[in-house]
Amino acid sequence: MIFSMIYGIMKKYRHIAQQFENCMYIYQYNILEVFDMKNRILKSIAAALALCTAMLAFTACSGSGDTSGTAEGTGEATVDTTEAEPAAKIGFIYNGTVDGKSFTADINTQRIMAQQYSNIESEYIENVSVTDFAKAVKMLVEDGCTHIVSGSPVFAHSMNPVSQQYMNINFIDYGSSMRSVNIYAYTEAVYQGAYVAGMVAAFNSDSEKIGMVVDPSMLYTVQVVDAAALGTQIVYSTAQLVTATAHADSEIDKAVDALAAQGCEVIISYTASGETVDYCGKKGIKVIGNLDYTADSADHDTMLMYYYSSRDSFYLSQYKAMQLDTWQPESYMGTLGNGVICISDALPAAKDGTQDIMNTLVPKVSTGAAYIFAGQLEDINGSIKQRDDAMMATSEILNLSWYVKGVDNSLDSFIESKDTVESVELVIKK
Repeated sequence: MIFSMIYGIMKKYRHIAQQFENCMYIYQYNILEVFDMKNRILKSIAAALALCTAMLAFTACSGSGDTSGTAEGTGEATVDTTEAEPAAKIGFIYNGTVDGKSFTADINTQRIMAQQYSNIESEYIENVSVTDFAKAVKMLVEDGCTHIVSGSPVFAHSMNPVSQQYMNINFIDYGSSMRSVNIYAYTEAVYQGAYVAGMVAAFNSDSEKIGMVVDPSMLYTVQVVDAAALGTQIVYSTAQLVTATAHADSEIDKAVDALAAQGCEVIISYTASGETVDYCGKKGIKVIGNLDYTADSADHDTMLMYYYSSRDSFYLSQYKAMQLDTWQPESYMGTLGNGVICISDALPAAKDGTQDIMNTLVPKVSTGAAYIFAGQLEDINGSIKQRDDAMMATSEILNLSWYVKGVDNSLDSFIESKDTVESVELVIKK
């Protein structure tokens, strides 16, 4: 009853509701662990009441139904405040800041949730450049961390050589398929969401030119761009996907303006922030976001839909395994099929009929009935890269290094390339 009332209220706030569901998952998991204890039912009720009282802080407390644990003459249960020694200490490395709305902030929220609901301790270092990744790992290991989580795909190429220096430390490598004896490789089929985004963008454009703002530091850039281009070609067989790079949020306005000048009526975002959506909203340009929190910008009345990754269940399962000392290095790919890649419904700015074609396409992509990289594929120079009777293997998709026919990357070099984060003093925070 209490959980139902609380959840009914929280449904009005999408992000909080999601976190509540994740917490309930972990909480139920914990109940199973103490199921054989004498006072398990009363203990669960006391913890549930504490959870409801502090749901925004996500803090759980345990009470006892045994009369020996009550205050004399009151009948009120006392709270056991004894803290067990943390089962694991996890260090997080971020290339951005935990403040505001960003990819880093999203990962950090999951860190906080894990620490509050699992018997683990965590700390993090933010604003880490690629060149400082090894230094950050060394600092966290020396501070007692037994597990290191890469909080950005920009570190994917740095993870393997650094992890070999610490074979007694376990690593979660976000954005890489390179598993080793101490690395859990986690990848995402973001290109599935980009494929749908490309189709929606073309359907909502009267022009065969679709724009895409791309942060080249994002690891899946090539396959995401290629999939988006193939998606546009569902609507226009001769569609062009014009890309413009933005190495930092401060460059996104330049990229959007350049795409608009090329005649792009709709722009797809593939960046680590919601700045593309925000700027397109200010300019009155139709846009598709690539992050969950870009939904907050829907009031611009220009966003058509958004695609994003929901990593909560994956990360929380990893932290639970660390707590139980059952963690094993494996490989995992988040997809539309397993719920990691998510696609919103069409938003009010989209043309009539957008949702109908999404309802047809999304289930097919999710089940593999619509295989994105199938049939003959040519690169931007007209060279045949795949035969018409072939289907590209997942490993090949993840390692794509060429753009498909229909991609126009002539704008990619107009902004000077630079490291996304300048080298700064590294500080461990909790």
